[in-house]
Amino acid sequence: MKYRHFEPLSKHSSFKIGGPAQYFCEPSNSAEIREALFFAKQNKLPVAIIGSGTNLLIPDNGFRGLVIKISLKLKSIKITGTKIEVDSGMAITCLITKLAQKGLGGIEFLAGIPGSIGGAVVMNAGAWGDEIGRYVENVTVVDQRGRELIITQKELKFGYRKSLLQKQRFLVTKVTIKLFKKKPAAILSQIKEYLKIRRSKHPLNFPNCGSVFKNPKSQKNSLPAGQLIEAAGCKGIRVGNAQVSTQHANFIVNLGGATAKEVTALMKKVQATVWKRFKIKLEPEVKSMVEFFRGK
Repeated sequence: MKYRHFEPLSKHSSFKIGGPAQYFCEPSNSAEIREALFFAKQNKLPVAIIGSGTNLLIPDNGFRGLVIKISLKLKSIKITGTKIEVDSGMAITCLITKLAQKGLGGIEFLAGIPGSIGGAVVMNAGAWGDEIGRYVENVTVVDQRGRELIITQKELKFGYRKSLLQKQRFLVTKVTIKLFKKKPAAILSQIKEYLKIRRSKHPLNFPNCGSVFKNPKSQKNSLPAGQLIEAAGCKGIRVGNAQVSTQHANFIVNLGGATAKEVTALMKKVQATVWKRFKIKLEPEVKSMVEFFRGK
């Protein structure tokens, strides 16, 4: 496996933001993941894990250590009846299209959500009142010592845009989901409709990370984050080249050359404005790149 030096992480972020990684690799199987972790341990390097970079804000100074990218190289799929075992790197759009062709439905609500199935499970991605966690039977992970483990749905403790995987720093390699039989034409029609709605509402002309803030859950609020931000007068405001989208207020777009520092400052400005107006705290959905473990 090749290790690239000072790889620009902006190339691996849908935001097109982020400094270089001291070392960078893209494993194509579990054995190469363990090899990468051993490489880090031998060289006493901190390790960070990224997926397709669609819900991630990478620091401007990058990462001093090894960045392991779980990429499309991990994309095999095994279908047994209505049970699907898929590598974590497979793109969501590719997966739901393949399943639709096989007449397997259930997760078509993910249509149009960028990123990989592994990242979707870590974040418990959802839309239209449904979440991927409902369909997950188990996940296969590699821990910081390179050991392979299987974690069940119950153990994953899925919640609104969260799971155990965000806290335990496991590296997801495979996902097993249980779906149901459905006519391919009906699934494809639903996918087409979801995509049409997303394209009409979401800013696709500038780099972004998807929804920036979670929808608040409180008795005093029934509005989604985007509507709160717009009602607070934040739609279209900017810090440097980072701007709250004029199309959908829960998106921050990179107008060209925006930095992580500018995005962070804009997020804080939006949070402060919404709090001042509504006394509602917006919690970020976008994640910062974090250290997976420190090689010793």
